[in-house]
Amino acid sequence: MRLGKALRTLLLVTLTGCGGGSVSVGVGEFSDDEPSFIIWTGNYNGDLVVDANNQVFAFYADNGCLYNFHTQRENPHFCLTAPGNAALYGGFLVRIANVRALSGACVTALIDPVTAHFVDVEIDAFGREAVFVTSLHPQFCVA
Repeated sequence: MRLGKALRTLLLVTLTGCGGGSVSVGVGEFSDDEPSFIIWTGNYNGDLVVDANNQVFAFYADNGCLYNFHTQRENPHFCLTAPGNAALYGGFLVRIANVRALSGACVTALIDPVTAHFVDVEIDAFGREAVFVTSLHPQFCVA
């Protein structure tokens, strides 16, 4: 486990609701032993992305696919689309956007583009990621 991941995981903050906004991406510099994840511009948590329950994820810089810190696995079926502010998991589209946390910081989160509600990623009985749309509506950070 890389030390930076553990420290940044502790920095996660509770999410709050309502509003509109956007997110852009960049690729940061990493040492040879650390994976390269996409850095989300304006994200207090750098390369970390959260779901409705503050579970932590990141998207690889090379292939754009999701890494789940809980399972410590990459999901090659949950990957970013071009231009990079959305991902597809099977046929389900997920928006990636900066949202306001209770602390006031902007964090990058997984959002349903149809309802604009938070997405929750859970592990099913077969160890696969299952995506659910919640009733929680975020407050988006205005760019």
